[in-house]
Amino acid sequence: MRIVLLAAALALAACPLVGCSGAEDSDAKFQRDLAAASEQARGKLDYFWEHFEAGQPNEYDFQLKAAFPRRDGQEGTEDAWVENLARGADKYVGELMVDPLYLGDLREGAIMEFAEPQIVDWSFISNDKLIGGYTTRVMLPRMDAERAEGLRSMLGENPK
Repeated sequence: MRIVLLAAALALAACPLVGCSGAEDSDAKFQRDLAAASEQARGKLDYFWEHFEAGQPNEYDFQLKAAFPRRDGQEGTEDAWVENLARGADKYVGELMVDPLYLGDLREGAIMEFAEPQIVDWSFISNDKLIGGYTTRVMLPRMDAERAEGLRSMLGENPK
């Protein structure tokens, strides 16, 4: 009995480190899943650019998600989707798709310049299916049910 109580006490003491009941902190897991999704997307960035440059009529809405330095006096970045892309030798340009939260007075449609290391995700539509959107797929469980279901119905298979 004493060993069981000691084991229980040790398990409770470890809660702040590993999460109570052995469950992992959901926010920390979410952040790790987002980081892994971003790595997957970056690993397939050449696939995105191949399709972007091919100009097929059944492929459109090419978008990149990039990490932009915050402009609200806080450390860190804000990930934001950009569209209407232009690709230069060492930089990219696109328009913000929505009003950002932490990028100062920038609004939807603002022209953003960024470098490849800032890219965290990509997507485009091919044959009416969303290709890419690696981080979006991770975020589905945190979205309201109607929006998540709408996105799920659009998802296509990502490149292997």
